[in-house]
Formats: sequence, structure tokens, C-alpha cells
Amino acid sequence: MTPPSINTSSKDAPDHPYVSVETPRAVEDEEEVLTTKPETNVLPFTELFAFADLTDKMLMAVGTVGGMVAGVMRPLQIVLLGDVINAFNPTSSGGSGETDIKSSVNRVALNLTILGVVSIVACFAQVFCWSTTASRQAKRIRNLYIKAIITKEIGWFDVNNPMQLASRVEDASIAIQDGMGAKLSDVIHYTSTTISGLVIGLVKGWELALIMVAIFPFIAAGGVVARKAIAVATQAGILSYAQAGAVAQESLSNVRTVHMFNAIDHFVEKYAGALQGSTVAGIKKAFALGWASGIIGLMQFCTYALGFYCGAVFIARDNLDGNTCTGSDCYDGGRVVTVFFSVLLGAVAITQSAPNLQAVFSARAAAFDVFEVIKRPSLIEPTNDDQGKQLSQITGSIDIDNVRFAYPSRPDVDVCQGYSLQIKAGETVALVGPSGSGKSTIISLLERFYDP
Repeated sequence: MTPPSINTSSKDAPDHPYVSVETPRAVEDEEEVLTTKPETNVLPFTELFAFADLTDKMLMAVGTVGGMVAGVMRPLQIVLLGDVINAFNPTSSGGSGETDIKSSVNRVALNLTILGVVSIVACFAQVFCWSTTASRQAKRIRNLYIKAIITKEIGWFDVNNPMQLASRVEDASIAIQDGMGAKLSDVIHYTSTTISGLVIGLVKGWELALIMVAIFPFIAAGGVVARKAIAVATQAGILSYAQAGAVAQESLSNVRTVHMFNAIDHFVEKYAGALQGSTVAGIKKAFALGWASGIIGLMQFCTYALGFYCGAVFIARDNLDGNTCTGSDCYDGGRVVTVFFSVLLGAVAITQSAPNLQAVFSARAAAFDVFEVIKRPSLIEPTNDDQGKQLSQITGSIDIDNVRFAYPSRPDVDVCQGYSLQIKAGETVALVGPSGSGKSTIISLLERFYDP
């Protein structure tokens, strides 16, 4: 967008801050907007919380701690599951009687109860604090955005479509509130689960944990290939239905012509042929879905098989064939289960956080234009009494001397070219001229809708 030209001395247009806000262009530029792919701008993550007050910061801090603690709960639950398995094995737990087994199980049950209580508090703090602060900040952003729009000079609306401003604040505020609230708290939760799961797995049995980590890229690759096949099949189905819909629209929009030439059977056959393509596409999609489900299931059970097989090898190494492992690094059934499911849980948490990360990115993208409008100062500030020149005495005379002016939406066209006019107090003057000669422009300048 070319900067607008508003000056009083030179025909060349100076730099102008109208171009600092990225919004839809005027009607005459609509074709260029439709044919040019806009560049996606995103707000830096920390600036997303630029309008947070002290209460919001405290809520975010408490919510972050709650999300991190809640994320650690599930890996710790896996640790206690391993303890339960060892408690059911008297040899592994070091005891031999019923009392020892009950004592071990009671201890694990008590620890699970404690985890449950902590989980309730942590999950509540995570969801409540982040949802509350997101609602507060989104409301504040909406208020500032509306205030910024109302106080903008009239020239700003010449290059920004007023009809889209209201819908933009509604859509953007929903995306911002979603991305900086529950979705962001889920990202913190799943990140904590991933880190704690991997740490517990490496601490409890680094050998088995590294084996598990090494096979995850193959699982991810299988998932990517499966999703790609489904996407291709889905796109083919959409295209086939679009072609069939085009045939139906063509015949229905020209139904009189179709009846006049008795071409009903022709269009019915043509539509049926187009639907045949969608049928084939549907079969291909079903095949892709079945194949993808099978691949994912194969990867899952192969992971289980490899993990438990390697765990059995480590247990046999430490406890069979005359070997008696007495250190803290010895493998047993509980340790294998703990390492396997902790690492697996961490990997699953990564995939669960992906949609939430996308929501956070969408919030940053939605906030970019909104924050640009809020931060851009109005060239004519109606609420600032200190801005502009205040006349100590007003006689009612109007002096217009050599004014040049171009509207921001058409900066290359001078509406006023060296315009001069003197109107004395008490005079009644009529401005007469053809369309585009600047009659209404002079009135707008006198009302200070624009500054020349």
C-alpha cells in the first residue's frame, strides 16, 4: 500500500503512519488482495500478555505451577504402579509373609491417595487460574481495541474497512482467549508430563529408556505417512463432490434451458458419472483409514513387544543364571513397567500437546493486527486537550492558503492543489464546482476530519 500524501508545501508525499496497520484495503484494491497471498504475522509470545496486570501475573504464576505439578502426577502414578507389582512379589519386595505384602500395598495405596488429593488441587489451580486470567485479559484487549478504533482519525478509516473491524475483534478475542487460557495451560501440563516421564525413565532404567526413545521416531514416521495418505484420499473425495456439485448447480441454475432442450437425462447421467468418482474416492479413503489404523496398531504392539522383551532380558541378566543383583540399579518387574510406561507416557504427551500449540500460535497470529491497532496512536487525538493549536481569540474568519491534500485511500490523486480561500466573519459563501473539485473535502478539513 502506497503511503498517503497530505501536505501543504510540496507535491511529493511524505512518509505517513497509515501504513503501519495491516488491514483489508479499499475497494479499488480488492482484486490485488484476492490474488496476493497475505503474509502471516505473529506476535512474539511474551507480548501476548502485554496488557496483564499484577493480578493476572499472579494467576498465571499459580496456574503455571499447578499445570507443572498436575503434569508430574501421571508419571508418578506409573512409579507407584511399579511398586504395586513388586509388592505382589514377596521375593522382589524383600518379604515373605502376608503382613509384608499388606504393608507394601497399604503404603502404595496411601501414596496413590496423596497423589489424588494433590492432583485435584493442581488441576483446579491450572484450569481456574489460566481460564480466569485469559478471560480478564481478553476483556481488557476488547475494550482497548474498541477505544483505539473510536479515537482513530477519519483518514484511518479510508484505508481500513470499517465493516470488518467489529467481526475482527470478536473472532480475534475468541482466538486470543482460547490460546492464552486453557490451551496454553494444557501445553504446560503436557510438557511437564513429557519431561518428568523421560526423567523418571532414565533414572529408573536408562538402558531400557534409551531403547524406547530410539524407536519413537519410527512410530512418528509411521503416523506421518498414515496421516498423509488419509489427507490425500480426503482431498480427492472433496474434489469429486465439488465436481458433482458444479454439475448440479449448472443444471439447476439453468433449469428452464434444460427443460427446453429436454436435456434432463443428460444432466442426470453427467451427475451420476461425477458421483462415481466420489464413490471411488470414498473407497480409497476407507482403504487409507484402515491401512493407517493397522499401521498405528502394528507400531503400538511392536513397541510393547520390544519394550517388554528388552525388560525381560535385563531382568534375566540381573537375577538368573546364578546372578544375584543387590544394587539399586537392578531390574525387576516393577522397574521395567515403570520405565516402559513412563517413557511411553512422555511420548504420548508430546502428540497431545500439538493441537494446543497450534491454538497458541493462532492466538499470536490473531493478536498481531489487534495489537497493532491498539498501539498505533491516532494522528488526531480527540480526547487529548493538549494536542493541536488552541486559539486565544476567535473572530470567525477562515483563511485557507495554498492547501494541497490527497485522501489516504488515493494518495496519488491531489483533491486540493494549491487551494486558497478567504471567508470573513459573517459572510455566507457557497462552494460551487464539479464532482471531485474538493467542495466536501474543504468542509472535512474545516471539521478536522483530516489534517492537510
